[in-house]
Amino acid sequence: MSATPGGIGDALSTARRRLGSRTAALEGAGAVALRELAAARVLVVGAGGLGGPVIAYLAGSGLGRLTIVDDDVVDASNLARQTLFTTADVGSAKAEVAAARARAVDPETEVVAVVGRFRPEHVDGHDVVVDAADAVDVTRAISDACAERHVPFVWGTVLAYDGQVAVFRDDGPDAVDFHDLHPEVLPDEGSCAVDGVLPALCGAVGSVMAAQVTALVAGLGEPLLGRLLTVDARRWRWTESPVRRGPASRRPVTAVPGTGSDDGRPPRIAPAALAARLADATDAVTVVDVRTVEELATGVIPGSVRPDELAGRDDVGDLVVTCARGPRADAWARTAGRPVTVLDGGVDGWRREGRPLDEPGR
Repeated sequence: MSATPGGIGDALSTARRRLGSRTAALEGAGAVALRELAAARVLVVGAGGLGGPVIAYLAGSGLGRLTIVDDDVVDASNLARQTLFTTADVGSAKAEVAAARARAVDPETEVVAVVGRFRPEHVDGHDVVVDAADAVDVTRAISDACAERHVPFVWGTVLAYDGQVAVFRDDGPDAVDFHDLHPEVLPDEGSCAVDGVLPALCGAVGSVMAAQVTALVAGLGEPLLGRLLTVDARRWRWTESPVRRGPASRRPVTAVPGTGSDDGRPPRIAPAALAARLADATDAVTVVDVRTVEELATGVIPGSVRPDELAGRDDVGDLVVTCARGPRADAWARTAGRPVTVLDGGVDGWRREGRPLDEPGR
């Protein structure tokens, strides 16, 4: 790895030592951690709501190189949650503005701005990739590119009140990638413009993502490799679920606790597969909808029931639980006390495939 100004080996500059003084004070860190950070080359894809806090914290980490990829420009609607930007930046390229902010924090870091969409070759020459684009098609492309190059990547997503973070690495005995978490190819499951997003949730999830980078690079904590961290910002509850390597089909082997498996993540079913089961009159399956009353008013999967409607019934057959996108369904499935499958992509994924919804109560 080539040296960067003031960066590598024992030649940490006075400015770098001062910048990293609180990091070095951590147990087990010291100058060794600062040197490892100074040698690290990190790629961040996306400079918006998630990328902002990631870039802000990485800018102060004393990295060797920070590359920022984003094809968007700053819009006034971004300012509430994308804290790198001000009104003066509206209309400017996000990657360039974010890069300027990072350079202002640590001039010794080589900061590269790439204004454009992610391409697999962007991964070349980097030690860690951060996927802050929050777009399924981009994530799958990043997952494949990192797998081919044996580069770990940190992934995060936020929408409305829900957020998730995980770390993937597609080599070694603990290999796991994004396809093991979401084996079905689904469209994006919503957008901030339509579904909204709690601004502070972006900061919370982005901060966790930044911490995963320092864990991978300098051993500052244990990375979320093979673990999915989910946050419900309505009640600020954080839950953790294992993610395991799937078989040749790339479908993860998962089960709810108490069903004979040591994997705590519920199995999933794609909308098309659920639709086929519901259309089969001989197939006993019941959809349980755990969304709020307000969400239910926007339409429900035909025949679905609320959790309280299960009481006393012995004719429900297999249970499939859904929420808007999936996190709340995962949490409900883990506490159901019986095998439960989660609808991959939730009601939003069902709707985006053009499948019918009924009015509540029908």
